[in-house]
Amino acid sequence: MHIGEKIKEFRKKNDMTQEKLAEYLNVSFQAISKWETGVASPDLALIVPLTRLFKVSADELLGISEAVTDARRTELHEMWDATYKSGDTAKRLEIAQTAVTEYPGDVEFIYMLAESEFYYPTHNCEYGSDEFREYIEKAVKHYEAVLEEPNNEDFKNAALYGLVLSLPDLGRNDEAVEYAKQHPNGDELLLWCLKGEEKEIQRQKLIERSLLNLLGHLEFGQSDLVSIQAAEKIAKTIFDDGNYLYMNADLSFNSYLQAVCLTRDGRCDEAIEKMRECYNYAVEADKLHEAAKEKPLNYTCHILSKLVFDPKNYIKSGTENNVDNFREFLRRDRLAPLRDRDDYKELLEL
Repeated sequence: MHIGEKIKEFRKKNDMTQEKLAEYLNVSFQAISKWETGVASPDLALIVPLTRLFKVSADELLGISEAVTDARRTELHEMWDATYKSGDTAKRLEIAQTAVTEYPGDVEFIYMLAESEFYYPTHNCEYGSDEFREYIEKAVKHYEAVLEEPNNEDFKNAALYGLVLSLPDLGRNDEAVEYAKQHPNGDELLLWCLKGEEKEIQRQKLIERSLLNLLGHLEFGQSDLVSIQAAEKIAKTIFDDGNYLYMNADLSFNSYLQAVCLTRDGRCDEAIEKMRECYNYAVEADKLHEAAKEKPLNYTCHILSKLVFDPKNYIKSGTENNVDNFREFLRRDRLAPLRDRDDYKELLEL
């Protein structure tokens, strides 16, 4: 409903003719008629007098209500979201431009515009062209505008993410690095803006961290033999040259977990063999740990070839070494069915 229709509605509610309203406002009744038919709109200076005359708020006069506003926001959101199914990045940009025009200063819609400006050139412009750079520069401008808004917490990290992805396309990698450091997942975002050797080292650090997380998830619960064996296979696939370094400690614990499962399943011979492996890995882990205190040791497997094993970078949960852990494993009740065996007693002497 345009403002003229609202004026007509309130005029009739007040039993007022067009002529009388014109008289109150010191305009012609023809002007009133044009307003009410939508041919023209009243001067902004008349808005306050009209609200006083009709005893309504400016929002009521202008046809603005919270319900209408919320409905329009929802409509714009639904239209914008639909473009992610259709893949129409041009339409997405158009909707975002409409949203920021209708809701100026709205941080959510500013973010939506920035994201739309980032994706549009990826699919519609030649990479590196002037047109491509123009849209990326607009995206950067609006991402930065989101960060400058006082109430930006819901979109701050998303804007940082957008800046890290956008700035390298403009050759502004150093700025992207600084924004990445502000993001909770900055270590991963750095891959988008580092270059050369730094980028490869960062990539390998992420592989190492992901590997440890994956092994931990596979071994969690300590009762699924298939998952525990899968963890061993993955570790040995990454460290394909057998130079396990810090992974010796993990493989020692993994062997113990396999021994527990095998003992539970009555496969005692295999369990004993796994505890021998547990010991051998523990001995190697302690030896390399001491050697690395003098000088960090280089990984020699291809996937982690840029990294080194430095004990200072690892947190210990106790003061005991890995061989001491092995002896403690042997005393646990989970291996109790093995205790009467001669080969188990031999393990106790190691």
